Amino acid sequence: MTIDKTDKSVTIERGIIQGTDMNKPGVKDRILQTALPLFAASGFKATGIDRIIAASGVAKASFYRHFPSKDDLVLACLEGWHVSQFAALKMKVEESDDKSRPLAVFEVLAGDNGFRGDLLITALIELGEDKAAVTAMVALARRQMREWFEALLRAADFADMAEVLSHEWLLLYEGAMIATVRAPQEHPARRARAAAERSLQQIQLKRLLSKTLPQ
Repeated sequence: MTIDKTDKSVTIERGIIQGTDMNKPGVKDRILQTALPLFAASGFKATGIDRIIAASGVAKASFYRHFPSKDDLVLACLEGWHVSQFAALKMKVEESDDKSRPLAVFEVLAGDNGFRGDLLITALIELGEDKAAVTAMVALARRQMREWFEALLRAADFADMAEVLSHEWLLLYEGAMIATVRAPQEHPARRARAAAERSLQQIQLKRLLSKTLPQ
């Protein structure tokens, strides 16, 4: 991850954390793989560096050589989580044909327990007001998601409404991810899919009416 300390901008460009191959064994990899579930389970503020060092089994000097501050570790974990989740979602959705993909987003969420909770939103709630870099990173990650939703909608023959709908898709996606943790028995992703489908049906109905009714 590249962070410009002057403008707090964050760049996510590849499927790995810059300088960190998540599949390559090593100290940095072990720290990240230890820290991520601890942050997810206990929160970012409540999880201290000493706990992560003890759980990962690395020397304190080695830890700080790779991550000079807790902020650096948090950002690396968030980027790694986003890249991994986004790649997994895209892979599953893109198994469907073009016209089915906009709704397939929510079908994947409904059918895969790996898509529960949103670590980016958790970080934003806990740290956003204090950490401009976290806010910037979450904003960039969400823009990537929204632009992908827009591309899916354009390819599914909703080009005229794709930009507007992509914002709705993002809200439905975020809501489904969070609500699945709070009330999984209510099947939030299925409800999100139904809401998304209604939006598409309304557009299709308007198109049909515009062709059949007298001008």
